[in-house]
Amino acid sequence: MSEDVVADGRAALRWKEILQRGGAYALGARTRIRVTGADCLRYLNGQLSNDAQKLKSGAALQALLLTAKGKLNAVVHVWLEDDAVIVDADPGRSEDLEARLSRYIVADDVELLDESTEAAGWHVFGAVSEGLPGLKINRVGEPGVDTTTKPPSGVILLSPEEYELLRITRGVPAWGSDLDENTLPHEARLEESAVDFHKGCYVGQETVSRLQSVGRANRRLCTILGDFPLRPGLKLTTEGGDNAGTITSAALHFELAKTVALAYVQTRLADSSYLVTDESGATLGHAQRHEFPLHD
Repeated sequence: MSEDVVADGRAALRWKEILQRGGAYALGARTRIRVTGADCLRYLNGQLSNDAQKLKSGAALQALLLTAKGKLNAVVHVWLEDDAVIVDADPGRSEDLEARLSRYIVADDVELLDESTEAAGWHVFGAVSEGLPGLKINRVGEPGVDTTTKPPSGVILLSPEEYELLRITRGVPAWGSDLDENTLPHEARLEESAVDFHKGCYVGQETVSRLQSVGRANRRLCTILGDFPLRPGLKLTTEGGDNAGTITSAALHFELAKTVALAYVQTRLADSSYLVTDESGATLGHAQRHEFPLHD
């Protein structure tokens, strides 16, 4: 989106409408594994952090696949489709996801089929999604539906910049920028949406449960707002000179004309105001920590 559009306020008005009514975006490529067999649901329930027994026809459930040490293998959505369970993840994860799902299959009647696609349809969210046919799924912090048909006229189709701003202000981390194989669920706040603490055992449960009982990870995903470059990897420093965290994603906020970012912030520090610095220690701007979701 060009700077002149932002400057004349049209982008800000469009953003307000997105927040009020919702919108839609093309899902693009998705990693998809179809899991079948008489034991598929029981087996998946021993792998997923959420309770697969709660799956209902026409609705998806967010869950995590973890290592034995409780670190992320993948953030997924799962749903029932005919006699199978579909496991959906970010693009480019087919090999890793299939390897992880097959790792603990021993004598289980479970089969995996890679059905990854380059065009997975559309996701429509917010008020404009109400009553639309499709899979009920929460991808951007509010109810929505996945559909194979283009959204009705009048529904705003988000640009890549608008989608990035939406997920950042809603605190939705992305694989490769905000998440990787070294991330713990509590660090990325994923225990709030993708973990059932009352279900049976699953791979990685011990670490997740221990962090929940302790009540604090060493770092926590936060939203940061201020005047600084759109550059992931910049550091956050307290006024006293302490290393406070690292920015992982950043976008221009069309309405506030500021940079909004996701950052992992050290939980031992009570500071909420930071200097934004580069690798040399030079100060590039200032930022303030905010709660999710950031709407104003």
